[in-house]
Amino acid sequence: MKNGRNGDGASFCPIALTVGSNQIKRGSVPIFLVLLTGCAYIANPLPPTLDMPVRVNDLRAAEFGDKILVQFTLGPLTTEGLPLKSVKSVEVRAAAGTDSKDYSIPATGPGPVSYQFPAVDWTGKRITLTVRATGPKGRAAEWSNPVAIAVGPPLATPANLQAVSVPQGVRLTWQGGATQYRIFRGTGEVVPSPLAESDKAEFVDAMADFGSSYKYFVQAIEGEAHQSQASESVSITPSDTFAPAVPSGLTAVAGVSSIELVWERNVEDDFAGYFVYRSTEGGPRERIAGPIDAPTYSDRMVEAGKKYSYTVSAVDRAGNESERPMAAEVVAQ
Repeated sequence: MKNGRNGDGASFCPIALTVGSNQIKRGSVPIFLVLLTGCAYIANPLPPTLDMPVRVNDLRAAEFGDKILVQFTLGPLTTEGLPLKSVKSVEVRAAAGTDSKDYSIPATGPGPVSYQFPAVDWTGKRITLTVRATGPKGRAAEWSNPVAIAVGPPLATPANLQAVSVPQGVRLTWQGGATQYRIFRGTGEVVPSPLAESDKAEFVDAMADFGSSYKYFVQAIEGEAHQSQASESVSITPSDTFAPAVPSGLTAVAGVSSIELVWERNVEDDFAGYFVYRSTEGGPRERIAGPIDAPTYSDRMVEAGKKYSYTVSAVDRAGNESERPMAAEVVAQ
C-alpha cells in the first residue's frame, strides 16, 4: 500500500498483514490483522530564541553612608515568556547632566539584587539611576525605571548604642547628630527589622517582654533616600527587677474589736497584691496578711487598750516588693 498524507500535512504508512497466507475465519466472518505505523513528518524549523531579560521595573536607590545602594529584582522570564536561566551581565548607570558611569553588578540569574558603589564621585550632584540585564546570548533588556536622588555628605553612623532594662521595657541610648533615627529590633535568630523611628538619640521599647532576648541597631536617616550605615548591634535580655510604687494614703481606724486599714490602690500592669505588717506596743514588725488584692484590711486579732502600728507594701508578679509607707498607729478599743 502506498504512503498516505492526511489533511493537515502529517504522513502515515498503512501496512496490511495477513496471518500465514490465508484468512482466519471465526464462523463466516474474516478477520484481518492490520498494523498501521506512523511516519514522521518534519515541520518547519523554529527561529532561535532571543533569551532577552524583561525590563526591570522596581529599581530603588538610596544614599547609604558613603555608598549608593541600589536594589531591584531580575524577573524569572524572558521577553518571549520563557524561563530566564542566567544572565551574561547586569549594569547600573549613574548619570548627572552629561556625566555618566556604568557599574558592573555581579548577578548571574533571576531574583532580588542588592548592590553598592562609592558615592564620593557624585557628592553634591543630583543623579539618575537606571539598570539593565543582558541575557546569555548577548541581548540586552531595556533600561529600567529611572530613580533620581540628590547625593549629599554621608550621614554619621550612630555610635555607642546602649540598652538597659527599665520598668517600661528596654531603653536605648546612642550618640549622633541627626534629626531622625530608625530603630531595628530582632528576636532570637531573626534578623532585626524596622521597629520605630525617633527624633531623639534615645528610645524606649515598651513592647519588649521581660525574659525575652532582643538585638537592636540604629540608623540615622533623612528621608528614605539619605541613610547612614547601621550602628553596631547590642543584645539584651531584659529582666524585671523593678518594685511597684509604695502604697500611699494609709490610714488606720479603731472599730469594735478590730482595726480597719485603707490605702490608695496601685495601678501597675504587673501588680500582684499587698502585704500587711503590724507592730504591737513598739515590738518587732511582723507580716500578718498578704498578698491581698484589695487596698483594705480588717485586723480582728487585737486587744483593747493596746497600741498597734501598721504599714503596707505592694508586690508584683515577679516577686518585687516595694518599700513601705510611714506607719499608721492606733489604739484598739
